[in-house]
Amino acid sequence: MNDSRLNVALACTAALAGATILNHAEVISFLRDEGGERIIGARIRNNLSGKEFDTYAKVVVNVAGPFCDSLRKMADKEAKPIICPSSGVRVALPDYYSPEGMGLIVPKTKDGRVVFMLPWLGRTVVRRVDVLSAWSGIRPLAMDPKAKNPESISRDHFVYEDFPDLVTITGGKWTTYRSVAEDAVDAAIKSGKLSPTNKCLTYDLHLVGADGWDPTSFTVLARQYVRMKRSHAGMVVPGVMDTTVAKHLSHAYSTFAERVAAIAQNENLGKRLAQGYPILEAKVAYCARHEYCESVVDFIARRSRLAFLDTGAARRAVPRVIEILDAEHKWDKSRQKEEMQKAQEFLETFKSSRNAQFHDGKHN
Repeated sequence: MNDSRLNVALACTAALAGATILNHAEVISFLRDEGGERIIGARIRNNLSGKEFDTYAKVVVNVAGPFCDSLRKMADKEAKPIICPSSGVRVALPDYYSPEGMGLIVPKTKDGRVVFMLPWLGRTVVRRVDVLSAWSGIRPLAMDPKAKNPESISRDHFVYEDFPDLVTITGGKWTTYRSVAEDAVDAAIKSGKLSPTNKCLTYDLHLVGADGWDPTSFTVLARQYVRMKRSHAGMVVPGVMDTTVAKHLSHAYSTFAERVAAIAQNENLGKRLAQGYPILEAKVAYCARHEYCESVVDFIARRSRLAFLDTGAARRAVPRVIEILDAEHKWDKSRQKEEMQKAQEFLETFKSSRNAQFHDGKHN
């Protein structure tokens, strides 16, 4: 699965339903009622501008993942930690390590953990010189505060209220995210004594772009759109929207893929950002206009997965990403320099072989 695309699709779907979406926003403190007994909102910092503001709510839901204990301690300094962070490591290799549509799993190892090798976005997630990218993340494994055995750790999710009007949800995973969210909202309704007008609607709710999509939708893109213009013998002629790019756009954006293809065609942003990856320049512009993409790191890590797939390719793409985002957001020279520095620092947190190169014939 492409978790970055799913995450953005969820945010955009929520926005269409009336939610206010804030990214690059950080809770720095909670607001309390006059008696200090209940939480009535939060003080928020915009980490792009540095400005702070207050926002009020009948119920605050803490879904900060591995950092949820930090928010709980904002509400109650005596709150006992419930998160048991567990690191997970991923290594990206070229796709020839895994046959298409197949993977490998080692369910039994010396330390009891599972090792797997799976195809992911055209590469294989597992010889050092072949490593395109390697990273680690933190799983927010949680202890049930109501469990008799405080040492028990679960991969399931827990929803509870250990401070008035502050609902905390921990644990869980992408596989069960919709059920987790439903439980969290139900807990918020109960905590705030709210009166919803209907039951949960997300069980069969389509995310943005899903209506009308089918697996063959990419053929329409390949037939009807070009992705760039090429100069040939002094004449400007259309360049093809090849099958690889069309499939990528269709799978990443569903029926909204035509919007990205139109930008590529009409604004001459049809070149690939990195050789070997079907990520068009048009995708940067689209994400800036429609998907809250506010920084270079936003794009290379959270709108595409280029940084995770190939650190070197992401590094080479950064200057062009800056140019396109500058055109969209009207950055000054200082901001452009800052974005370059932040992107370089971010990519240094990944480990890869600087000499790794791939020419598999599939992703030119």
